[in-house]
Amino acid sequence: MKGYFENKNFTEIAELADLSQIKITKEVRDRCADNYCGFYGKNYMCPPNVGDLDHYRQLIRSYQKGLVFSKAYPIKNRYDYQTMVEAGLAFREEIQQLNRQAKADQKNCLFFSAGTCGICETCAILTDEVCRFPEDAIPSLEAAGIDVVQLARDLEMKYNNGADKVTYFGLVLY
Repeated sequence: MKGYFENKNFTEIAELADLSQIKITKEVRDRCADNYCGFYGKNYMCPPNVGDLDHYRQLIRSYQKGLVFSKAYPIKNRYDYQTMVEAGLAFREEIQQLNRQAKADQKNCLFFSAGTCGICETCAILTDEVCRFPEDAIPSLEAAGIDVVQLARDLEMKYNNGADKVTYFGLVLY
């Protein structure tokens, strides 16, 4: 899987040989209910619709290896919300491209991203339809209850790249 990340300018990539390093906690998932992002209950890849924590524990155990990757984007300052949102969208699109390529190559892998799924302009959940792209939809690390801060520390990855940057994390299991 590492080959998929070549020439993508990710800030850091760390291998996960032991998937037990991935800690899934109710506390992380519960933060989603605070709805800071505005997507709680409004996207199939966000709580409470995305699946319970035991689902993710079992799903993660079904893979052997993983890669945690991050990308730092420049911002003007910590109040530059618009640039942060744009960077988050760019990060998710990069992960979507990686996911599409891996699926085209018939790789057995599972991606997690930062933030909510953004494939559709309006998630089908808001119109009482089933997910339009269930095979392509990517949950966030936090929606799965994954403690990204602890995982970054455990892998000696930089979680904060400075006041003039916003850093997003992703995960692929394979």
